[in-house]
Amino acid sequence: MERMSGWTIYATTIFIVIGVLNIIYGLTMIINDEWVVFGATTVWYLDLSTWGWITLIVGVLQLFVAWGVSSNQTWARIVGIFFAVVALINAFFLVPYYPVWAITVMVLTTLVIYALTVKGDEMEAVA
Repeated sequence: MERMSGWTIYATTIFIVIGVLNIIYGLTMIINDEWVVFGATTVWYLDLSTWGWITLIVGVLQLFVAWGVSSNQTWARIVGIFFAVVALINAFFLVPYYPVWAITVMVLTTLVIYALTVKGDEMEAVA
């Protein structure tokens, strides 16, 4: 087994955390899918089950990518950046419903993107 860098370990760990959080988050939206949001001048009745399934699937895929990143696979870094961007966009749309959780996921996802891109040339030396 090759030696992993600190950034690789960091990206793997955060991807696992974000994946697990997204799985919990998705299950929460699937189980508790009917929400009423009170705006300044309107009241919205929302069904979040579709976003829940999307978030659940993204979380499972993030765990798969974490395994690939921990195995020093180049494809996993590329796919990891893609899924981190997808998770970032997903969390952005969920800010009105779960603001603290969504912002936390956005920050962690941004750090994963940084960790996967900052030392990309390092993979070539290890492989």
